[in-house]
Amino acid sequence: MNYKVCILFLFLLVFQSNLFSNQKKENIQILIINSYHKDFQWSDELIDGVKKVLNTNKKIEITTLYMDSKRINSSEYYNSLLRIYKLQLKNRKYNIVLLVDKFAFEFALKNYNELFFNNEKLVFSGIEKFSPEEIEKYNLSDRVFGVMEKRAIEGIIATIDTMMPKLKKLYIINDRSSNAKDTNILIQKAINKYKSKFEIEYIRKSTLKELKQRFSEHKSNEAIFFVRFYNGDNNEFYKNREIGAAINSFKLPTFVTDTLFLKDGALGGKLLSISHIGEATGELVLDLINKPNMKPLITVDEKYQYLFNYKKIKEFNLNPANINSPYSLVNTPESFFDKNRKLINIVFMISPILILLIFMLVYTLYLHTKTAKHQEFIIQQSKLAEIGEIISSITHQWKEPLIEISTLVQEHIGSNSKSKDEDKKYIDDIMVQIYYMTDTINDFHQFIKPSSNKTTFNIKDAIIKMMTIVHHSMKYNYIDINIEIAKNTKLLVDGYPNELMQTMLNIVNNAKEAILEKRKNIEMYDGKIDINIFNNKKYVQIEIQDNGCGIDKICLKKIFDPYFTTKSKGYGIGLYMTKVIIEEKMNGKISVEPMDVGTKFVIKLELSNENFSIRR
Repeated sequence: MNYKVCILFLFLLVFQSNLFSNQKKENIQILIINSYHKDFQWSDELIDGVKKVLNTNKKIEITTLYMDSKRINSSEYYNSLLRIYKLQLKNRKYNIVLLVDKFAFEFALKNYNELFFNNEKLVFSGIEKFSPEEIEKYNLSDRVFGVMEKRAIEGIIATIDTMMPKLKKLYIINDRSSNAKDTNILIQKAINKYKSKFEIEYIRKSTLKELKQRFSEHKSNEAIFFVRFYNGDNNEFYKNREIGAAINSFKLPTFVTDTLFLKDGALGGKLLSISHIGEATGELVLDLINKPNMKPLITVDEKYQYLFNYKKIKEFNLNPANINSPYSLVNTPESFFDKNRKLINIVFMISPILILLIFMLVYTLYLHTKTAKHQEFIIQQSKLAEIGEIISSITHQWKEPLIEISTLVQEHIGSNSKSKDEDKKYIDDIMVQIYYMTDTINDFHQFIKPSSNKTTFNIKDAIIKMMTIVHHSMKYNYIDINIEIAKNTKLLVDGYPNELMQTMLNIVNNAKEAILEKRKNIEMYDGKIDINIFNNKKYVQIEIQDNGCGIDKICLKKIFDPYFTTKSKGYGIGLYMTKVIIEEKMNGKISVEPMDVGTKFVIKLELSNENFSIRR
């Protein structure tokens, strides 16, 4: 029994080992050899772009080796590195070897047969100069793929020329590194093209300290074209933060070739995106994985972007719009939303709670009205039936200011020439919109609050408040409302302003629905509601006329009856309550008249004695 158990155990162990081995074989092994050291920004951004693409395939495993060629560059060092890599890569098999920049590429070509034993394909990325003869020399023509970078040297100088039409002198900075030699060919060609237009000084021998001293004073009509400067005359290797700080200290506008120092202090230009080169390389690697028999392919990344540093644009008073091409800005000032992001987030988080509280308040008012007399209960029912319309209006009213705020902020961000006073004006405009939103919800709260005492009020004020509630509803339904008040009209009456607003809202909403009904038969029908106010003897008369579908003569006789309605979802309360409020609570008169087009409501309210007191 024990013997059989041991045999079974050994079988399972071997089976599990083979299963694990097979699973491991299924994984795709990628080796990255980076020419530089870890945390070197240029190669880190490129590799991040590569990994962004490769990480979409879960079977890919990546190993990275660093050559540190910026800080150590000698034959002795590379021979030592070869010995170390031979030990590291012994018995290791890779599907693809990715080589970041020229040092890694040249190293892999020269030592291919000592490092790799599985016919690995080589993919280079980010080199500026490529020689097919060099590959043939090592008999690797069928195994080399790559993505070259091409800096827009002439394009950047053309950009400088366009943005600074009075340019007199241009300084071009490019160190004496191996990479710089490859770029030097393009620079010399550009110098020959532009040297007759303005003076060009090509700086290759200097130190970072000397450059900072030399460009410590502003000179009009001069600029710097910074290509690279990692190695100075004293053989010191400069770190990116040191280079960025130096560029930021220059008192001349400094244009660059890629995105590396854009946020640190460079002004910008026609730039290569380092991460995009990495992404293009990652796509090439995926193609190789999916198409093992793919023929060798060398591509050139020429996807340039016009990118500029907002702070430097303002500092040197330059306008990128002159290039007549789409461009983007970095280091833009914080917008109103960015500065108040936490507060805005809190406001939006508690907004549902506030809305819930409003509904609870309305519902509580509704419950309290059950103990009131029958007539006031019906009034509250009418108001509750209109709440949906009011909330819809509030939604529209809040949406417009928010859109306006967004537009104001975008204009503020995109502007290149606004003064501090104009900045203040933008913020003031934003606050006006916010106050408007606050007033809207306050008006809503006042509207649903019943009038407790009879007061003397101005008809015009009540109608204008009612209009703020329906304004956006009418606007988005393309209905024009015209209010005409006859000259010298006395407008003070005694009564309940909120209840009068309710009656006006009922009539205007009925007019809107009549217009929308007519629009079903006549497309693009222009809706119109006219409100005319004038004195008729001891009354102030309000006439509300629409050009909607009108009311049948049979319905006219019942229109003020309780629970009579022609609407499929109506309650028959609104116009009944309108009559109760006007005639019983405010001692007025209301009638309806059929018109050739539409309907006209006529309201008469007795003038307050205060009108005549004021006149005396």
